[in-house]
Amino acid sequence: MGRWAVHKGERRRRCFSRGPGRPRLRPLALVGVAIVALFAVAGPAGASASPSPSPPAEASPGANAAVDAAGDPAAEIFAENCSGCHGSRGEGGFGPTLAAAGFASLVAPMVEEGGITMPSFGDQLSDAQIQGVAEYVAAHIADPAARTAVVADGGETYRLYCAGCHSTTGRGGALTRGRNAPDLSQYPAAEALAAMILGRGNMPAFAGNTLDVRQQAAVGLYVGVLVDPPSPGGHGLGYLGPVTEGAVSAIALLILVFLAVWLAWKSRTAKP
Repeated sequence: MGRWAVHKGERRRRCFSRGPGRPRLRPLALVGVAIVALFAVAGPAGASASPSPSPPAEASPGANAAVDAAGDPAAEIFAENCSGCHGSRGEGGFGPTLAAAGFASLVAPMVEEGGITMPSFGDQLSDAQIQGVAEYVAAHIADPAARTAVVADGGETYRLYCAGCHSTTGRGGALTRGRNAPDLSQYPAAEALAAMILGRGNMPAFAGNTLDVRQQAAVGLYVGVLVDPPSPGGHGLGYLGPVTEGAVSAIALLILVFLAVWLAWKSRTAKP
């Protein structure tokens, strides 16, 4: 019994005694060291810095629109050139609200040419930049309801509220006390949209009280077609409307009738 205890103590001393220059460890001890090292390396990567996940950051109501667009160049152009008057979210300010600007075809000409108190950006921005910021406004700034507008509805609304002053052709007309409604063909279609929102001169503001954003956008689309209609062929006669076109047609018909009678009269009086 004593000999066994001596041998056992001797083996234990051999396991933990140092050799010449390095410790001698059993294979099981090496495995334990490897596991501890593995957890030490994986711990910082897999561990969370906080005990519970933090909620996602939300943009504040006053955040600039360019921040929400994740570096979109068009959003940066809008923030630098447009938000000062129209607001960072298109809510309006010195300039009109952009809620009804649901189509790039309405926005781009206004950016390029300017109108009312808005300066022209045609010399500052390239065509691609103008188109880009117009598409950005239509897709991200305008009210989604405005993007559902159709030209036909705009025609009905225009004839009901606008044709009395601007005429059915949009070429303007005489008002009382020597005033005249402007010719809409001289301005971008979006300027008519801005005038509906802000009011201009003797024109009241129709936005909000009378027309919603969908109706405003529809009128803007209709004005764009009205002042620059697709040509059906032949001479457009300035697109002055059915009265002018009817008068020219009547005169042309009378001339043809006169020629037909004259030719027939000559043939009847000719000698055999």
